[in-house]
Amino acid sequence: MRPNRFPTAWPQRTRSGELTSDGGPGVGMVFAHLEPMRRPVLVAFALAAITVAGATACAQRKATDAVAAAVKAALAGRPPKGVTREIWQTAARFYTARHGAPAWVDGRQPNKRSAAAIASLDRARLHALDPADYDAAALVAERAALADSKVTDEDTRRAPSLAGFDLHVTTAMLTLARDVAVGRRSPASLDSRWKARRQPPDLAAGLAGAIDGNLDAWLDVVRPVHPEYGQLQQALRNLAGVQQRGGWPRVDGRALASRRSSAAVIPLRQRLAAAGFLDEASGGSKSAVYDETVDAGVRAFQEHHGVKATGTVDAATAAAMNVSVDDRLAQIGLNLERWRWMPDDLGARHLLVNIPQFLVTARESGKPVLDIRVVVGKVGNNTPVFSGEMQTVVFSPYWNIPENILAGETAPAVIKDRNFLARNNMEVLRVNPRGAERVSVDDIDWSDTESLKQFSVRQRPGAQNALGHVKFLFPNPYDVYLHDTPSDSLFSRQGRALSHGCVRVEEPETLAIYVLRGYDAWPAERILTAMHSGDEQHVKLKTSIPVHIVYFTAWVDDDGGMHFQNDVYGYDARQKRQHHD
Repeated sequence: MRPNRFPTAWPQRTRSGELTSDGGPGVGMVFAHLEPMRRPVLVAFALAAITVAGATACAQRKATDAVAAAVKAALAGRPPKGVTREIWQTAARFYTARHGAPAWVDGRQPNKRSAAAIASLDRARLHALDPADYDAAALVAERAALADSKVTDEDTRRAPSLAGFDLHVTTAMLTLARDVAVGRRSPASLDSRWKARRQPPDLAAGLAGAIDGNLDAWLDVVRPVHPEYGQLQQALRNLAGVQQRGGWPRVDGRALASRRSSAAVIPLRQRLAAAGFLDEASGGSKSAVYDETVDAGVRAFQEHHGVKATGTVDAATAAAMNVSVDDRLAQIGLNLERWRWMPDDLGARHLLVNIPQFLVTARESGKPVLDIRVVVGKVGNNTPVFSGEMQTVVFSPYWNIPENILAGETAPAVIKDRNFLARNNMEVLRVNPRGAERVSVDDIDWSDTESLKQFSVRQRPGAQNALGHVKFLFPNPYDVYLHDTPSDSLFSRQGRALSHGCVRVEEPETLAIYVLRGYDAWPAERILTAMHSGDEQHVKLKTSIPVHIVYFTAWVDDDGGMHFQNDVYGYDARQKRQHHD
């Protein structure tokens, strides 16, 4: 809003006809009770006060106009160093909505609102961001310098300084809000296929509205809407408390691997208690006995850190326990950033495939209703992070072998063994405008990768089929989908980054029954029959189901338990390096 350039109340006329400037008793009525000789003096004094006030208001108005003009001139130029063009343009919209009026200064001095704005930058910590990245300390010093400097009516050099300060506060606030809302970096810096899926809010309008409201609450308005984000924020606060209390001790994996009672059990107790896996009494105990309580605490820790729950502190468990508090805080920050890349609307009913967790979860109204273990792409064949819409279920599917697998694996196998295709129930087709015709394996030069592109090799439906008995399609540029697999033994492994990029599902029949829930023509019995019929059959979904493939290495479960998972594709490490760069 434009600062008020006029007196707070215009003179009003009383019933007796006397003028008053504040709605109180008229000046004449007050003077009527005074001695006649003192009236001229008081009248002169009142007139002088009005003149001074008018002159002060005029000077204030001129000073404010000078700052507004300086702000407008600055915005017409290039953004200062450290301010992106996007933020500079957003700042211009912010001032346009204010008709050019400065926001954080009143004529000649920084206003009280500016102090509240600068103080609100410290709330960056609640989002795992650093107030220093938004010039919080520099703004405190800049405001103090302007507030302490001598002000004169003739000082024309002050307007540019005040305008610079006003813009500095505005761009800092907008930059922080942008980072909280949609992230500091693009996810494409981790994988070119990974796209940001959240639409940024109107930051200029949001800041304009927050000025007259609660600046501290503004970040809570622009942050991601998902409750998982708030849960990670709470976990961040909890771990920061552990950090302030000195963190947790390291454990001696070699001494603990045998599960024998020893002095190494005491720091193990402390480590488990610091993370909430032992109560205060057990964690503070000086007992060196590796008892059932310690065993249960270790198992709980393992379940929350992607380690097989054995109750024994093996090498993987010790490595997870010895990750520092600082590194775990940073890991939470990386995952908060990834929520800023997620779309606001995941869908009332959707599937969430978390790559590091090796799990697909069916969720309804944000609550999990079904969990199934999965196999994801091995390193080098990374499963991409993206969102799609499941539209079709295919029973007894053919597997059309992708070109890269055909050239890199299938062709070399055929060169070594001409019976490879027959043994694996595969056939070769030449596709042309008239259709497709089968081609003999002996009529193809399998060493010529270029000529192979005119052929299509597919595996017929059946028990050997690499896609198993069913696949779930959600169209995407990466040709990635969910499917069954004949290699059921892979699901017993703790780490399951083993596929060419698609997502293999341990319980495909359970997922098919869930997806086709409410379809009267597809009861469970018919689904199982179709899966094993050997005849490919496509079922178009009446309502598509959103599928979100994500990469979260830290999350909070519905019971409040904090989970940390291994960085399968190294995205945590890469993102952390980018932040420091």
